[in-house]
Amino acid sequence: MEITLEKVQKCLAIIDQGLVKGKGNPKPGQLCVEAAICLGLGLPHSDDPECVSRPLRSFKISINDSNWSSNEARAKGLRRLALVQLGSRGVLDDAEFVRRIVDLAIRKWTPAALRSAASCHPNPDHQKALIEAAERCERDGDKAAAYAAAYAADAADAAYSADAAYAAYAADAAAYAADAADAAYAADAAYAADAAYAAAYAADAAYAAYSADAAYSADAAYAARDKALAEFAEDVVRILIDMKAPGCAWLPLTEAQAA
Repeated sequence: MEITLEKVQKCLAIIDQGLVKGKGNPKPGQLCVEAAICLGLGLPHSDDPECVSRPLRSFKISINDSNWSSNEARAKGLRRLALVQLGSRGVLDDAEFVRRIVDLAIRKWTPAALRSAASCHPNPDHQKALIEAAERCERDGDKAAAYAAAYAADAADAAYSADAAYAAYAADAAAYAADAADAAYAADAAYAADAAYAAAYAADAAYAAYSADAAYSADAAYAARDKALAEFAEDVVRILIDMKAPGCAWLPLTEAQAA
């Protein structure tokens, strides 16, 4: 489909009215990020824009449906990623994109969850195991490291730590993402969508670990989570810039409106 400046500007204007969890209704301020794109492009109400790579769409739906503090925070955090995805279907190397976001989930976001859990776990042995698992994820960034992290976090969770429970979710999701990414390379690109979704869940669970810290007030926890989700979205924008996704051409629009 033809993606024009006028359509992209309309997409951004709709997004800036707020984004909701779930597909929503075909009205500005009542749409998820992918449904907002469909409305802006003049497509039927849907959360599957025909111009967006399927694994990238799955990732976007997962991060859209994460627990942002408000519809406004969700829109602010996702507006750049919403535009950079345009025109990616049939152009983006889906398997390579998935490999990169799974690597990001294992090397950056899973260790963040593990370190958060270690910082407030009452048992020194579990603290040590969680830190070692984080260091292995950062160093190796592979499926084995993710599974080892899941094992350490599960063991710490059994010792009754809310942060460790979220760290376990993050590591489990990262390990599943790595498995699905392997399958995407080896056999069927349909697994790529599962991997992308799981990678986004890993990041969400990682910062839920911070939210579970008793040192945070409810407002501070939500602010930290918004910041982390927006940072993860921007990490993925940088991946797409590096992969020369066609939607990079529209990113200056976000900077102009932000100014």
